[in-house]
Amino acid sequence: MRALWQQIQADFERTLTLHSSNTQFELLRREHPVLGRFVDTTAVLDHLHSRNGDPGDKDLILATLVAAAQRHRNDRDVATAMVWLGLWPGLDALYRRLWRFFRSDPNELASEIAGRFAMGMQRADLSRINRVAATLITNVERDIRDDLRRRWAEAATYEELPDPDEFASHASTSSSFGLPAGTDPDAVAGFVHRVLTDLIGNDADIVVAVVMMGEGQRDVADRLGLGYDAVRKRYQRALARLRDVLGEI
Repeated sequence: MRALWQQIQADFERTLTLHSSNTQFELLRREHPVLGRFVDTTAVLDHLHSRNGDPGDKDLILATLVAAAQRHRNDRDVATAMVWLGLWPGLDALYRRLWRFFRSDPNELASEIAGRFAMGMQRADLSRINRVAATLITNVERDIRDDLRRRWAEAATYEELPDPDEFASHASTSSSFGLPAGTDPDAVAGFVHRVLTDLIGNDADIVVAVVMMGEGQRDVADRLGLGYDAVRKRYQRALARLRDVLGEI
């Protein structure tokens, strides 16, 4: 489930084992006194990961590495890898916090964190950042959660829909949400199903069938070979779970 996330870490670790990385780090050591006391990249990472040491000193090291990663020079790759690995404990904790929202596609979460963190590192204005580690990781988490809120916004309106059986008798199965002309409702339903599965699990089947495809709960029960009461309770439970999860984001 964490294969891509672990691969990202392994790739950066592999980068630091290259001979060219040793050469690049030597250049960084000579240019930046804050790095001069470390014999190699491993020593830097051990210091950053240690529970001891001055937080201000660690932040200065990270700021130095971020600045190097932002420059188009030969030492950019090693600096980038060191920022990633230096902050990996915090990034991994972020991955674990957000994983429940991406249960059906953890690779999407890995890609989201990787892309947003890389962009944040390149765009960071170090003159305005007091704590590099906290700022970079917090910004990634905030952006992902904001994106989740936008994606779930339409789903959050489910609780305001009319009674599902009554709704099904009046709504067109191809335009339950007033989709623009030419929009493929099956494609939209498939997307919403994937999104809802991350939130509420298998009950997403019932929610999509009733809300988007216009099926009555009795029809869904017959099609799935379930009792009407069972489907009704699962539908209500799914909406309640959806409201709870949305409140946690």
